[in-house]
Amino acid sequence: MTKIVSVLMAMILSACSNVSIINNDTQVRKENKTEAKEVVSESTVYESKNESIGDTKTQQDKVINEKDILPKEYITKTEENSPAVKEYCDKTNEYFAKYNWGKSHCHDFTWHHVRDSYWGNPIAWYVFGNEEETEHQNVTLIMCGVHGDEITPIKFCYDLMMDLKSNPQIIGDNLIIIAPLVTPDSFFRKKPTRTNARGVDINRNFPTQDWAKNAIKLWKTRYGSDKRRFPGKYALSEQETIFSVNIINLYKPQKIISVHAPLTLLDYDGPSFSQSEGKAAKQLLVQMSNKAGKYKISNYPFFTGSLGNWAGNERNIPTYTLELPNSDWNKTDTYYKMFRTALHHAIQDNLSYSEKETKSQTLNQ
Repeated sequence: MTKIVSVLMAMILSACSNVSIINNDTQVRKENKTEAKEVVSESTVYESKNESIGDTKTQQDKVINEKDILPKEYITKTEENSPAVKEYCDKTNEYFAKYNWGKSHCHDFTWHHVRDSYWGNPIAWYVFGNEEETEHQNVTLIMCGVHGDEITPIKFCYDLMMDLKSNPQIIGDNLIIIAPLVTPDSFFRKKPTRTNARGVDINRNFPTQDWAKNAIKLWKTRYGSDKRRFPGKYALSEQETIFSVNIINLYKPQKIISVHAPLTLLDYDGPSFSQSEGKAAKQLLVQMSNKAGKYKISNYPFFTGSLGNWAGNERNIPTYTLELPNSDWNKTDTYYKMFRTALHHAIQDNLSYSEKETKSQTLNQ
């Protein structure tokens, strides 16, 4: 596979394509310097890492404007994994052994790595395809391990990576970005948790338009202040959320697949099905279901601060949430086999082309 070279000089890209890279931490860990760095301007620190979740001064009304924070450079070197990433892979192997999953093959990939979790674990991602191409018509982002106690999706993403590595014909001219463990602190612990190390549910921390108004209020009234669903003291407060927003802004995917468990459903957020963009997205939704044995499609409600709400509803990026049947780590192989064909089809389905084709057919009617 062509060597992966990430995007250089994000400021230039941002000026050309309105990409925003967010950073709320001026400290770059020493072990990362051989691999990646973010050079940030002053006054970008919004929160001290020593600040505890239980502070009396709530910052729920504080919302970070994504366009206000931008590094001067965004450089990623991936010729060789840094010591931090090698340690991360060693840890991944230990947890694969814990769940009797065999080898993770984490060391077989040279990972992109810029940002660390609160406990210092790399939040890594890998790209299949030629990243040197400046224009990609078909970009798919696949995210797993958003909630560490949903164990099966993590192995699911690693299975997909090994599948793509062994079958490069599936990749073709497409670009596939995979983040197999978005919230490593929630998984790398004796008992995995839904929240990250700071007690925040990442999938309620995205900066949706209604976050400041509703997030804390709904957490208290709808969820009875359940600690597992704490949305954070303000939107975009967590490293894992910043990572997710950055990677979406950087690669501008045509579609996002977020893998969770255990609701046994396939959900969609994005352009309305009455729009041409939505019609193509709906067709893919149905096809994925059919190729996974008529897997249940559900119009699951979206939530304040969720990825589906932020990316799908507010940014019109077709966002598919695949909820695996359960978190039984003994069934991970079964689940990947169940969805393998559906994933291959989703990766190869060029929604941009489908949208243009739909619009053309409409004009010719």
